[in-house]
Amino acid sequence: MKLDLRGPVTAYVVLSLALLVPLARFYWPAANGLDVTGHPIGRDFINVWVGPQLAFGDSLSTLFDLKAYHDAIGALFGQKLPFHNWGYPAFTLAAFWPLAQLPYFWALAVWTFGLFAAFAAVVLSQVPADKRRIALLLLALAPACLINAVGGQNGFATAALLVGGILSIDRRPVLAGVLFGLLTFKPHLGLILPLALVALGAWRVIAVAALTTVLLIVGSIALLGVEPWRHYLGETSAYQMQLIRVFEGFYTIMMASVLAGARTFGVSFGVAMALQVVVAIPVLVTALWAVRRARDPMTRVAVLVGAVPLLTPYAFNYDLTAIAAVLVWRLVGAWPSEPRWDRICLLTWLAPTAMMPLNMIGLGIAPLANIAFYVAVLATVWREVSLGRQPAPVAST
Repeated sequence: MKLDLRGPVTAYVVLSLALLVPLARFYWPAANGLDVTGHPIGRDFINVWVGPQLAFGDSLSTLFDLKAYHDAIGALFGQKLPFHNWGYPAFTLAAFWPLAQLPYFWALAVWTFGLFAAFAAVVLSQVPADKRRIALLLLALAPACLINAVGGQNGFATAALLVGGILSIDRRPVLAGVLFGLLTFKPHLGLILPLALVALGAWRVIAVAALTTVLLIVGSIALLGVEPWRHYLGETSAYQMQLIRVFEGFYTIMMASVLAGARTFGVSFGVAMALQVVVAIPVLVTALWAVRRARDPMTRVAVLVGAVPLLTPYAFNYDLTAIAAVLVWRLVGAWPSEPRWDRICLLTWLAPTAMMPLNMIGLGIAPLANIAFYVAVLATVWREVSLGRQPAPVAST
């Protein structure tokens, strides 16, 4: 079967390829395994690869000493590298350990292609068989996916867990709970899930998610002791909050939250946080309303993944990967949406890459695209309700 690249699909493909040009400015391979900015290729995978080597090599405390951790990274790579900090909960160390046993670039390949395959499997499971090839092409070229691929990021994992979990709430509540429990490795991306599950009456999902989380924590304590958790909840959490207070460095051009967008315009941290709250409260309220009334699991996905980057101040462009799944469904006709939202969806598609040069020049407007996308999703749910369709059934208890 030939791929149909006519109509809006062509625009998405062409513009995605065009945005590879600005990406090259930050990630193009240079020499000695480094990119043009002096980071190892797959720069954010460094933590995944280095962390377990230190933790299981009698250097666990090094993870939580910023200078010692930076020096240890340089020693492992044989040269001084730009600054990194460890920011994952303790149970990830055992999960990442197998990758740390491989040479860096082999491990990076397994991480990138393996996680993309898992994410793609979740997305394509909702696409008719005759449209899966074009859906896979679109997903691979989605700017959010390209950011994850070239930056060694974890967005494929978080998107697979979040989207897969939401799709499984009704028919596979145990699987949904396990996936949501695993998502606690990035807890700020699941802030809305407990309330959404309560709104749906998904008690079995809640119980399994809680049990999964407890087992992960208890298992990590049995393996590594309580100290990593003390440091994670103390120094690591405080340092990550300090990052958005100071708002300096490369990471700022990748931030997609309302707070970050406001900071690029020179707004103080206090005012930016107030704006974050002003946006987050109505998003939370409307998301709970919409997810309760959405009939289709894919619509629930659209509601919740659209809400996530608007609720947390700590959202990055690689966290927008789950939204790419919804946009791919829309493009191939798996998830219907009104044509009047075409421009908004295209802007949302481009935002993960386009936001980087815009943030650099003080125009942090990417959150506006995310807000517009979320409003479009709410309008879709409202249209269903206004047509007199019944709310979706609650999840099995």
